[in-house]
This record gives sequence, structure tokens and C-alpha cells, in this order.
Amino acid sequence: MEFEFSEEQKMMKKAARDFLSREIAPIVNEYEKRGPFSKEEATKFTKMLLPLGYVVGPIPQEYGGLGLSLVSNGLLFEELSYAWPSLASMVHLTGVLPLSLTRVGTDEQRRRYLSRALSGDIISCAAISEPNVGSSAPSGIQTTAILDGNEYVINGTKTWVTNGPIADVADVLCVTDKSKGSLGLSRILVEKSQSPFAVKEIHKLGWRANPFAELSFADCRVPKENRREFDGATSRERLQRDLQFGRAMLGIRACGLAQAAIDASIAYAKERVQFGKPIGSFQMIQEMIVDMVINTESARLLALRALALLDKGVGCPKESSMAKALGCEMVIDVTSKAIQIHGAAGLDEELPIERYFRDARVFAIPDGTTQIQKLIVGRELLGIKAF
Repeated sequence: MEFEFSEEQKMMKKAARDFLSREIAPIVNEYEKRGPFSKEEATKFTKMLLPLGYVVGPIPQEYGGLGLSLVSNGLLFEELSYAWPSLASMVHLTGVLPLSLTRVGTDEQRRRYLSRALSGDIISCAAISEPNVGSSAPSGIQTTAILDGNEYVINGTKTWVTNGPIADVADVLCVTDKSKGSLGLSRILVEKSQSPFAVKEIHKLGWRANPFAELSFADCRVPKENRREFDGATSRERLQRDLQFGRAMLGIRACGLAQAAIDASIAYAKERVQFGKPIGSFQMIQEMIVDMVINTESARLLALRALALLDKGVGCPKESSMAKALGCEMVIDVTSKAIQIHGAAGLDEELPIERYFRDARVFAIPDGTTQIQKLIVGRELLGIKAF
């Protein structure tokens, strides 16, 4: 196994770290206090990040991307989450649609959306979860799309949609053939300017600058050409691979935030003096920092392993779920320890430590809770379904 990054990957990580520390890190606290990004702000930040390889990185070169591996893409997003988890979430979801279209999409769909997505001119979202369907997705989806002439008529509600309030295009998971059960699902591209839908913004504990929403579709008419998959088995398999990719990415993004908490804690432990000496000389402080580092390094390796398998075209339900389960619980513990090391300063809103803790708590929920990830791993190990 190769544990060393290539020179290209090292240079890419350094370029991202240098740019983000100079241009992004100084404004994070201010933006987080304002609340969710506007469409204009999201577009501005996305365009700023394109030259570093965000969004365009994993897109094949024949479609106008850089052709980076998913591992390299993960390294980029670890750096972005180190600087600003809200921005990492928004940009990651914006990049999911163009990447997915290169794999499952018609030539017409690529013509209409790829170039605009790769230039940062459109923000996209994936509308999967519903009020009664969360970790169980895609099972139980209730939103329907009924073909009426040359249009699909969509009815239903999607919730906890990342980028929902600002998205130009929603990739909506719908039931198109009830008789086929879970094989009767399709994803349909809903362009808001063409097929309006209602949006209700959701405010949350962390990732406050990244807008989330509930989307409601009431007789929303969409051209039938916007349906992405025509075969139920293909649709389900592709959705599972997309979920595995999302889980691995959440794992590596969690490592970015954990590393930020570690670096802040080490710096503080060296400069904070109590009882006449730096608190970093205290054994319990050192133990906390060492545990933080060990757990972050372990989670990072799991996430990179899952992304490496996906690069090879290998499905990795066990590995991606382990990466998410460990990484997203690890970051909660690491940021909690960071507060403990900082003491009262860790509770001060003028410092980023309390925000790290709030942002960390969000990671354990999207794309299936930690408990669901463990049940997926158990299923893969035992061959017995627990749900």
C-alpha cells in the first residue's frame, strides 16, 4: 500500500492551504454570524475556488475538468473543511451534480448543465430525504413523478436539502413506477427558473452559512428529457455509489475540521500559562492532544481508503460507512476536547473553537446517522440485514 502523497498532491494541498488561510479564514466568523449564504455569495466563493480544483477537479478532462482522482478531491476538501466547513458543504454539493452527470446523464443534459456548473454559474442540490424518509432512503420515497405527455408532474416534499434555498437546479429522487418498488425510482433535474417549487429555509446548530431547506413540489411540471435514468437497477446502483462517495467525503471533511481543532489546541497549550508553566506541560493536556491526533489520523486513513476504492470503480459500502461512522464521531470528540483544553476561552464566540464544536455535531447526521452506518457495516460483515 502507498501511504505517501504524490508531489502533485502535496503541491495541490499546499496551494489550497495557502489560499484559504489568506483569503477565506479571516472572514469565516463574520459570515457565520450573518447566517446562510445568498446565491450571490455562494457563486462568488465557488468561482474563487475553481482555480484550485474545487468542483472541476474530479470531472474527466473530456468534459472540461481536471481529471483528478477522488482521493485528490478528498484532500482538497479536507483543506476547505479545515478553513470553513459550511463552505466545504456548499461547494461539495455543487460539484456532485456535474460529476454525476458525467457518469449517468444524457448528452443533452450535459450540454445544458455541465459548462455552467464548471464555470460556477449554477448552484445545485440533491433532493433525496423526505419528512418521513431519512436514513432509510432510497426505500420509502413518496415523492412521485407522473408522465403527462411530454412532461413529468412532480408532487411531494424533500427536506434537509443542502443548498436548497439557493439552488438553480435540484436533482430530485422520485417514484416514476410504483409497481417496481425500489427499482421504480428515477432522478429528475428540476430547473427552478423553468419549473418553480416552494422553498422553506431550515436554520440549524452548525454549518450556519450553508443554507438548507425544505422543498415542496405541487404539480411541478418538468420536461421529460430531464429524467436522468431509465433503468431502475442502474438508478439504484448509481445512487448507492453516490451515497458511498458522500459518506467518504464527509469522513475526510470531518478530518479537516478536527485538524483545525488540533492545531489550535497545540498552539494554545504552548502559550497558555497556569501554575507558572505552559499547560502543554501537564500530562492530562498532552494525553488529550495525543488522543485527538491518533483518532484523526485513523479516520483520515479510513476515508482515503474508501475514496481509493471508489477511484478503482469498486463499491465500498463497508469502507465508506466505517469512514463516516469513525470520522464523524471522532470530530465531535476532538472538538469537545479542544474546548476543554481552551477552558473558558473555548466558549468565547470571538474564537473559532465553539464554532468548531457546533460544526462538528452536524457531521454525524447527513447521509445516514452513525447508527445506520454501523448497521450497514454489520450487514456487510454478517450478511444479515438489521433494517
